[in-house]
Amino acid sequence: MRNEPFLRPDQRRNREVRRVVDSADWLTPPRRVNSGLFIITLIMICFGLVMLFSASMTGSYSSEGSSMYYVIKQAGISAIGLILALILAFMIPIRIFDRFWVGLLLYAATTALLVYVKFFGLLINGARRWITIGVQFQPSELAKVAVVFCFASYVSLLRRKRAKGKLSFRNPFVQFLADGWLDILLPGAAILVWAGLIAWQPHVSGALIMIFLTLVIFLTAGIRPRSWASGILQLLVIVLIFALLASAVLPFLPAETKIAVQETVTENFQHVIKRINNFLNPDQASSDDTYQVDQSVIAIGSGGLTGVGLGSGRQKYNYLPEAHNDFVFAIIGEEIGFIGTVGVILLFILFMFIGVSIALKAANPFMGILAAGYTMLICIQAFLNIGVATKTLPPTGISLPFFSYGGTSNLFFLLAIGIILGVSRTGQRSQQGLASARAGRPAAAGEGRPAAREGRQP
Repeated sequence: MRNEPFLRPDQRRNREVRRVVDSADWLTPPRRVNSGLFIITLIMICFGLVMLFSASMTGSYSSEGSSMYYVIKQAGISAIGLILALILAFMIPIRIFDRFWVGLLLYAATTALLVYVKFFGLLINGARRWITIGVQFQPSELAKVAVVFCFASYVSLLRRKRAKGKLSFRNPFVQFLADGWLDILLPGAAILVWAGLIAWQPHVSGALIMIFLTLVIFLTAGIRPRSWASGILQLLVIVLIFALLASAVLPFLPAETKIAVQETVTENFQHVIKRINNFLNPDQASSDDTYQVDQSVIAIGSGGLTGVGLGSGRQKYNYLPEAHNDFVFAIIGEEIGFIGTVGVILLFILFMFIGVSIALKAANPFMGILAAGYTMLICIQAFLNIGVATKTLPPTGISLPFFSYGGTSNLFFLLAIGIILGVSRTGQRSQQGLASARAGRPAAAGEGRPAAREGRQP
């Protein structure tokens, strides 16, 4: 092969192409998006609009003068979200978002909005969760989407730094401490700030979803056991230090300060404690405290196998509060029956399996965290909502994605799906790269690229 003059010109050109191709990420050329995920998304949107109309037509007519008000508004926002999702999926390579400064700006903006809503948000039912900046939305919904992106950007930054040898230390003990701090404690503290601000609104269900989602993305990031051990040990030390400081300082605080703190905590979280107590001790709760959940169970139970018929349900006639929002699953059970509820659950299970499969084939941790995080965000929220509607979990204000009324939340969910579809199109490893990864060996030069790019023989 050293006798270059004996090679034909086209062979020399193709030989050089094979030599300089960088296939470190084993990326395939842009291809089609995952059709299964796209079809399931369309089914859930259409099915959700039908059930939203059925669940909301009485309340919409009495409050807005039109039985179509809620469904038209939801359809318009869903159409906008679907268009944006298709733009993300078909026109923008997801890898261009792999910039740490993008995640940093998103983190700063989301933090500012979470602080702003606490002081200047709309007060509804004793909580400040909504703000109006051109449009009315909940910053907590943005935070649930942003936490996945920001964490993925951070993990990608660490990966690049370590590849350049910039985060290595000669002292093994210092390296052990640094790994735990960088991989676990620093991102965990940043996310804990958001969870605390959301719980302070108060919006405990949103903070709960944030915690579950954090566990998912940490597990998806492929953090080494050594970093987990270091992070957990350092966390225990930090908690112990704070506990000792608190026990030393609390006796010297004025009684007025202690009372004020206790009243603030009670005011923010009394409703949560009450709901948990009612759930654990239903015999001791009053009928008013369990009325909404009891009506939800009645609606699901009265549906039987096939339901009373689409649009023929009775619970939506002011018997079941929030029938078009947090308890739309109960209306599905009443009108379509066991078949309808199982169908909804299967849709989310299929969505989860397809999303996880896309994450497993991701070309790098950034792509994998995005796909897995957004998949589990939608599925966690769906299963929590179903658990509340069936009286399996304590009542929380969690909507059912694509079925419950809530324009901005569904808009953020569709943007998340657009990113998942984008990962399936431009962020997947080839079959050769996947085989190399499973065998535990790096891909050879040119492996993971199409055969046509390796050189054309005459």
